[in-house]
Amino acid sequence: MSLASLPVRHPSGVYLSLAPVLALGALAPTPSFTPLVLLIALLRLHFAAIIPRRAWSSAISQVVLISLATDLVNAAPSLHALSTPSTSFVVLASLSAVATTISALAIAAAYYAERKAYTSHAHWARGTVFPAVWATTWAAVERCSPIGQLATWSPVVNLGGYSWLRQVGGQVAINWVVAAWAVVVSDVAAAWIMGPGREDEDDSSISVADNEEGLHSERSASPIKSAISPRTRRTLLRIAFLLTLAAPSYVVTELPPPVNAPDVTPFGIACAMPSAHKNGERQGPPSLADYVHESKALQSRAKIILWPESAVHFTSEGEREETLKSIRPQIHNGTYYGIGFEEVVHADSPDGVWKAGMRRNGLVLLGWEGVVYEYYKRHLVPIAESFSTTPSNEKPSIFTMELHAPAGWTKPSWAPAPNYTRPIDITASICLDFTTAASFADLPSRPALVLAPARTWHTSIGLAMWEQAKARTEETGSMLLWCDGGEGGVSGIAGRGMRAFRQVGPGSWAQTVSVPWPFDRRRTVFEAAGTSGSLAAVWAIAGMGAMAGAVAGQLEDREHGAGRAVTRLYAGIQHAVGFVRDIGHRERRDEERPLLE
Repeated sequence: MSLASLPVRHPSGVYLSLAPVLALGALAPTPSFTPLVLLIALLRLHFAAIIPRRAWSSAISQVVLISLATDLVNAAPSLHALSTPSTSFVVLASLSAVATTISALAIAAAYYAERKAYTSHAHWARGTVFPAVWATTWAAVERCSPIGQLATWSPVVNLGGYSWLRQVGGQVAINWVVAAWAVVVSDVAAAWIMGPGREDEDDSSISVADNEEGLHSERSASPIKSAISPRTRRTLLRIAFLLTLAAPSYVVTELPPPVNAPDVTPFGIACAMPSAHKNGERQGPPSLADYVHESKALQSRAKIILWPESAVHFTSEGEREETLKSIRPQIHNGTYYGIGFEEVVHADSPDGVWKAGMRRNGLVLLGWEGVVYEYYKRHLVPIAESFSTTPSNEKPSIFTMELHAPAGWTKPSWAPAPNYTRPIDITASICLDFTTAASFADLPSRPALVLAPARTWHTSIGLAMWEQAKARTEETGSMLLWCDGGEGGVSGIAGRGMRAFRQVGPGSWAQTVSVPWPFDRRRTVFEAAGTSGSLAAVWAIAGMGAMAGAVAGQLEDREHGAGRAVTRLYAGIQHAVGFVRDIGHRERRDEERPLLE
């Protein structure tokens, strides 16, 4: 028995065994590109085998097994997400089951669409319909889900050469590429399983379980063709196109800009994350005094000092205003503290968003002149925050920080009159807000710096949120300052060629960064077009694939349609060429004939 015959002889055993194993690597808190491609390709093979037979019990078993594998790989960081481990496990099991079911339905829907494409001889549509369906499915899930792109089948790490696509098409483009590679891998695997004798059939190329006896007889009877089949040519062209999409990342390598150059604006940024301890043991959460003391020590090296999410709590009316008033005199001119806080609302707001007695999670940017920027969290952690905290409906705005000439620069050399300052545009979001691609869709221009306070409860969750924030930063073409005050949380700077986090756990730090001068405030293609624009693009590609397949089918049909006309035209051209060649031969013979015979 050959290895290629195993999926035909024992489809349930092979697919039900391999898929959960791949899910362990593909559906971790930070989904990875290649394992996810392999998992989707395997599911396409499995569903193409069970749908014609209506073996729905095998499909249900697959959904259950993948859901259990997802629960297993996400169990450790999720069990302490809510008040009790049992509640956390129920929520985790529900999320994984829903996500797996949605994936199965998307693959099944694409299967029927591809079968219809085969009946109309639109073979090129096979490589474009499923990626469009897949990208649209997860864009809809992100739109409806309270946790955005978390717990979805969308990769955030190990994207290889496709990271640059975020600025063009966002996560929609990444999901499209994943599905396109899954089509290629499943087609190659199906050709290997079926053997060369059946690779030109017009049936679905991944329906490998139709007739086991027919498969073996055709393998032995069909000769190996020397020419490349049309299906193989289509697969090779898809591979070439996908590799071409990755080429820009290898041609142009983005590195962090220098901090000392005439065409950059350098400035310092910092995370204030004090750790109250004695003899190496934690003494409880840091107090307001700890944060102020840490910030005063950092402000000689940084213009922006960010505190983590919910660093301080205000419970009584007017407490926040009094606290901020007491901090202001300690801030140097030109330095700003990004203070993450949680407070109790004491009166209903006129617009009905804030209710008395509820809590809200926010961030203020405080300078010596007072509060210059204010933002409140819009996406709350379900159950853990949603019952006691009120979400905001106000979208992020931009604050412009003016940087004066540093030592060694004259004012006219630093910036033009009349202010002689360089503007740094700053915006902010808080933790879970970064899980949606629309986080900064309404900003009028590209921000230079995004402030991102966070507080997670497990290193895996901290890494997942860090990757989500990095993705949003790449989509906007900005730079991110991420400060996670949770136990085991990660902190660092992303964007502008910086990708690795700086540290794990508490501990303050500062770093000098720079942005190009003059700064390009134009928004990226994705921020200008949004998710809807990306979806329109992938469906336009699907439409072009269907049209290309229809035209190719007409041209290849030599009995009917355009193919008949092409055949006649080709025959006419051959006849004309032969006629001209015969005239030339006759003239040469006449020239060689003697004048007198």
